[in-house]
Amino acid sequence: MSGNGTTGGPGSRIFDLIVPKRSFFSWLDSLRGRFSLVGPVTEDGQTEFRELGSSHEMDMEYQSTMLSPGKVYLYKPREDLFRFSLGKSVEVREPETDQEQRVIIGLHACDTNAVRYLDLTFLGSFRDPQYAARRKNTVIISLNCARSGENCFCASAGAGPFLEGNDGYDMLLTDLGEDYLVELKSGRALELFPVDGGSPAGEDAFRFKQEKEQAVVHSFRKKLDMDGLNGLLSKRPDHPVWRATAEDRCLSCTNCVMVCPTCFCYDVIDEISMDLKSVRRYRQWDACQDAHFAEVHGGNFRARRTARLRQFTTHKLDQTHQYGVFGTVGCGRGITWCPTGIDITDIAKEVQKSEVGSER
Repeated sequence: MSGNGTTGGPGSRIFDLIVPKRSFFSWLDSLRGRFSLVGPVTEDGQTEFRELGSSHEMDMEYQSTMLSPGKVYLYKPREDLFRFSLGKSVEVREPETDQEQRVIIGLHACDTNAVRYLDLTFLGSFRDPQYAARRKNTVIISLNCARSGENCFCASAGAGPFLEGNDGYDMLLTDLGEDYLVELKSGRALELFPVDGGSPAGEDAFRFKQEKEQAVVHSFRKKLDMDGLNGLLSKRPDHPVWRATAEDRCLSCTNCVMVCPTCFCYDVIDEISMDLKSVRRYRQWDACQDAHFAEVHGGNFRARRTARLRQFTTHKLDQTHQYGVFGTVGCGRGITWCPTGIDITDIAKEVQKSEVGSER
C-alpha cells in the first residue's frame, strides 16, 4: 500500500503530462462507445460512483462516498455462481464472465489501495474468475485528494492522501487548478491517452504536487499511531473497551462492514424453485457483525456483540499476517456511517493507553 511520505519527481514514472482539464474531459468523453464511464456524481449533498452520460456530470472535488467503487463495480454485492437443473441428469450452467470494458475515474488513494487489497483476496492463491475478468477489463484513473475529511485517517494507515507506487491502477491525477498533472502508470494508459494532448511535466509541477501533499497531510484531524499496533489488539481480548463499546453502543447493524472498502466476506445461498427442479446458487456480501455470521453446526462461536466488534476491529487494525498489510485504508467510512458513532481509532487508543500503563 502507499505511504504518506513525499512523492518522487519526474523520471520515476512512465510518462507525466500537464493537461488542461477541458482537454482531459474531452478525451474521457471520446472513450464512450468503447467503454462505460463511471465516476463520482453528487446529488443532494451525497456523492456516489455511477455510470456517466457525460464527463461533465462528475464532481472531481468530492470528499467521500458511502460505498467505494471497488466494492460496487469489481466485487459486486451479489452475483450468480452457477445454476443447475435436476431432470434425468444434472445440468450445471456457470455464468459467462463479465466482458464489459469500463473506465472508473476519480478513485482517491484510500479506494485505490482498497482495490489492491481486494486483489490480494480474489487474485491470490485462488483466482476468482468474475473478479479477474472485471479487473482485467477496467481502467482505473485515480485522483489525489485535495483535502482531508473529518473521519479520514489514511495518512496514519499509510494509504493516502496521495497515492504511491505504480501498480494496481492505470493513471493518476493531481489537481493543479486549470490543469491536471497526469501520470500514466500502465501500458494500457499509454495506449489510450494521446500523449500529444498535453505538455511534459517538469520539476515545478512535481514540486507543487509535493507541497499540496504535505499541506493535506498536515490538515488531518484524526490520527492513530499504528506502530506496534499489529498484534496488540489480539493480545488484549479481555480489555474492557470491547465490552463497554459493544454493549453500550453497537447495534450489530453491520453498517461498518457494508461500507468498508476492504471487507470481502460473503455468504453462499441456494435459491430453489418451487417445483424443486432448478437451483440458483449465488453469493452476496456478508458481515462479521451479523449475529448469524459465526453460526456453525453445534453453536455460534461469536454469539456476543463483544466478540463480533473485536473481530471486525482486529481485522482492520491487527492481523497483518494475512496479507502483510493492515486491513484498513483509513477511509473513515465505518466511523461516518455508524449510527452510534463508534470509532475504531478510539478503541485502539484505549488499548494502547492500557499497554503503556502496564509497562510502567
